[in-house]
This record gives sequence, C-alpha cells and structure tokens, in this order.
Amino acid sequence: MAVSGYTYYLILRRGRKGYEVLYNIGNESGVTSVLRLGGKNAERVFKDVVEALARHGASIPSRVSDYEQVYTIREDLGPIVGAYLVLVRRARNVERWSSFLRELLEGHYAGIARALSSFLEVALELSRYMHDRKRSYSLSPVVADALSSALKRFVNRIIKAR
Repeated sequence: MAVSGYTYYLILRRGRKGYEVLYNIGNESGVTSVLRLGGKNAERVFKDVVEALARHGASIPSRVSDYEQVYTIREDLGPIVGAYLVLVRRARNVERWSSFLRELLEGHYAGIARALSSFLEVALELSRYMHDRKRSYSLSPVVADALSSALKRFVNRIIKAR
C-alpha cells in the first residue's frame, strides 16, 4: 500500500478500559484501520499530535462527540503521523517524542520526515506478508514493535549527528 493519494484519520475513542487512539487510512473505496494505541498515554499522545498539527493548519475535526473525536490529517503529513505513532507505540517518555514531533513539523529535521514516510510504507508492505486474519489492523503488531524500536534508534542517531 503506497501512502500517497489517501485520506488520513486520527481518532480518539473512549471505551470501558480507557482511551485508545486509532490511525486510519482511506480513499473512495473505504477506510482501513492501520494502528491502534492504548494505554495510559493514549489520550496524551492524541492531544500532542492534534495540537502540533493544528499549529500548522494540518488537522481538521471531522466528528466530535462525547466518546469519539475524529480528525482528518493533511495528506502530506499523514504518513509522518502514522510513523510517529509507531515510534511512540511503546515509548516511556512521551514528552520527549512530543517535542521531537513539534520540531519535525517546524522543519528542524528536513530529511527525517521523508524517511518516516518510507518507514511506514515498508511496515505496511511487510505486514501484508505477515497478515494475521484474527487482527483487524493493517499493521502487524510484530512489525510495529520491531519498527518502533528501530525508529527510536534511527531518530536518536540522526539527532545526535546534527
């Protein structure tokens, strides 16, 4: 699945066990759930991403209710947000990565943005071959975990090299 020519959605849902963040990609033929983040930092990750995107006019609220908030992400930043969500998937220090996202969107790390889009494409392609019929998400949890670790190391090395 190439990640251009699609509409990207970031969703915060409140459920019985707390909040969950969903990252969906869609076009005229339908919408695919790519990734789900849960846990104690889910709401914070969602708010950090939406606030960072809003500063650049890159997110539009599509639907807001008591239990769900849906935002459409600007097409050029959609893959970057998806890769960022993979990066923070198991992060302990969400604030550190939140500041990285803000700096990335401000243009401080020019080449990393394109690399993140490529990482997401690779993850989706690899997940197609490892598809588990029991899961309803396009991004395999095994691939997402491996990529999350790799992205953290990659970003840390690039930042130190600057």
